[in-house]
Amino acid sequence: MKYSFIQQAFTGPVDIVGDIHGEIAALEQLIHVLGYDRHGRHPEQRKLIFVGDLCDRGQDSVAVIKRVKQLVDEGYAQCVMGNHELNLLTDTFREGNGWFFGSPHQDDLKPFDSIQASVKDQQWILDFLNSLPLALESEQLRVVHACWHQGSIDQLRNSDFTSLGEAYADFAQHTALDLQALGINEFIQIEQQQYQHQFKDPAATLPLLQHLAEKELREQMHNPIRVITSGAEQIAVQPIYAGGRWRMIDRLPWWDSYTDQIPVITGHYWRNFKTTEEKAGLFKSIDALQWYGQQQNVFCVDYSVGKRYLDRQQQVAFRHRLGALRFPDNILIFEDGTHYLVQGT
Repeated sequence: MKYSFIQQAFTGPVDIVGDIHGEIAALEQLIHVLGYDRHGRHPEQRKLIFVGDLCDRGQDSVAVIKRVKQLVDEGYAQCVMGNHELNLLTDTFREGNGWFFGSPHQDDLKPFDSIQASVKDQQWILDFLNSLPLALESEQLRVVHACWHQGSIDQLRNSDFTSLGEAYADFAQHTALDLQALGINEFIQIEQQQYQHQFKDPAATLPLLQHLAEKELREQMHNPIRVITSGAEQIAVQPIYAGGRWRMIDRLPWWDSYTDQIPVITGHYWRNFKTTEEKAGLFKSIDALQWYGQQQNVFCVDYSVGKRYLDRQQQVAFRHRLGALRFPDNILIFEDGTHYLVQGT
């Protein structure tokens, strides 16, 4: 049976929830504030849509995934896959997912303090994640974790893969063959060996490794699954430390070339309410309550709740909240009940 990468989104009023990253208390409070009962029913017949990154870094990823699964199974919610879910499905160890893979893991020396998944948990979690689409679409709305890249969407929509795992392996194999044909694998291996003890050290000083950069770029941009779940990227000016490792590629503001009229809502990009002077990166000149992009119709609903593990470590009040965008109402609501009218579309 053909795997459905892009599925039909709910057509009525929806509440689109940002990246949760294992913060079960924040999720339950937000669901309550939004007016849903325990089962996920809403008196105004609203539905929930989750933008992915349900797991990692927070205290209880198992509970978050179980709650979202319950809501999806009962027909009150939809969910797209994020890059953190993709890491679990592709057996990829990354910062924050030691709760799933167990020890030894790079998380063994980090302060996540997450509840561990049992073997039984691992199986039902993988089964659920394997059922998730990469994107949701209706005539009024598009929802994707990181990037609505039409070429990647079309490539997957027209494919005949029977599972996401099959598709991912196929794209990865093609990239490996491309790298082999380029004749740079030997140089990549030399770069990796030379700096192998520094890649996960945030205090290290690495040069931009050109052959490794080419490898990372091709692995990202030649795999439509990765483009959709973690965004469009380019070779960086200098190495960037993100996700617990040094990377040779950097994110692109894909929304500046998005010309369609249908609004797109994403997560992934760690938005915040800092002042322009305090901000950096892709959102430096974008207000926290603003639609953006060429058509002013792209909105990120990830307000960095995944950084709460740092607040716990430092024993300070939480500096980031879990939010949801009410669509088409254009109201942003956080777990503490604060409401904001969003500017734009």
